[in-house]
Amino acid sequence: MLPDYIKKNIIHDDKVFASFKNRGSFNIPSYNPKEHYKHLTNSKYYYALIAFRHHLKSVSDYYFGIKQRAKNIDLFMLTPSISSPMGPGSSSEPIKIQLGKIKTCLVDSSQFGLEPLLLNKSNKVYCYLPSMRGEDCDHRHLNQFYHCEFEMIGKFDELVPIIEDYIKHLSAAILLMRNIVDKISGDPTKTKAMMIKIIKTDRFPEISFDEATNILIKNKGENYVNITRHGKDISCQGEIEIMKALKVDTPLWIRYFDRDRVPFYQKPDPKSPNKTINADLLFPPIVKNSFGGEIVGSGQRQDSPREIHESLKRQNNISPKPYEWYINLRKLPGYKTTSGFGLGIERFIAWALAKQNIRDVILYPRIKNVETYP
Repeated sequence: MLPDYIKKNIIHDDKVFASFKNRGSFNIPSYNPKEHYKHLTNSKYYYALIAFRHHLKSVSDYYFGIKQRAKNIDLFMLTPSISSPMGPGSSSEPIKIQLGKIKTCLVDSSQFGLEPLLLNKSNKVYCYLPSMRGEDCDHRHLNQFYHCEFEMIGKFDELVPIIEDYIKHLSAAILLMRNIVDKISGDPTKTKAMMIKIIKTDRFPEISFDEATNILIKNKGENYVNITRHGKDISCQGEIEIMKALKVDTPLWIRYFDRDRVPFYQKPDPKSPNKTINADLLFPPIVKNSFGGEIVGSGQRQDSPREIHESLKRQNNISPKPYEWYINLRKLPGYKTTSGFGLGIERFIAWALAKQNIRDVILYPRIKNVETYP
């Protein structure tokens, strides 16, 4: 699955960790923002995490840049057009700043920077960059995290196999880091078993959003489903519960969300205009109480200016002004249907290493109202 040069680099680095016999010496240092920089200089845990993250990045560049022949894009970090916080079902908040006389925001997702480039003869583009959001942090959220994002010319059903194949390549890389996994996974045996299972799985199972919410409500899980005038969404705990109810032991797709609870740029399903052509990929916790739930968000993008205006109006009458350029893209000659996804790097790593908190798998946590150096 992985080319020899990738394998050799991973195995070469991984051999270093075979010489460390005391697994306890790789314990995560207790987080202290004033002392964190010292831990980065002497903690074996962070030494291993640096290698782990490096190789996942290398595999991502190989998979998209070489295997998918996508162009890696250098993007802006300031924008007036936020993306992910859009939609009444989102808890995300933009981080607003002022640059000179201009009020703008830090980038919350690179999707809007990637999409225009698809019109210029680049059928596939990707990036591996930080995203910044302003909501309060918890075990699933940081104010700065890393995203691997990919956009392509094509429909959603063409995107799904690419996402699954990418997950399998990441899993293959983790299996090669067996000594690192032995030192820093919450349960090395179960981490490796899960990676093997993913690689051997032909296609990940899927369920519709309505099927998932009906199961949760039927199982007296009203607290797992948020019901509003804009539609329904599933809580983080609900994501875990639906996987338990279905007894799935591989990632699970949930498809066709309520249109007015997701971002306006998701394409409405022509067969059911109150649903969208999108999906979240949920990951089952590797051990009890370790990280699980949504790690990948994906969808087919709106291709109709009329439908975009309609969605903005339906979603709390959002002003179209910051998005006129985005709407006008659809009017340009040669515009084609596009689809894309984003994978949260820290979420994926926390899941794979059976950790509870994504703060523990990033080198420089950025947390609102917590002063951290450097």
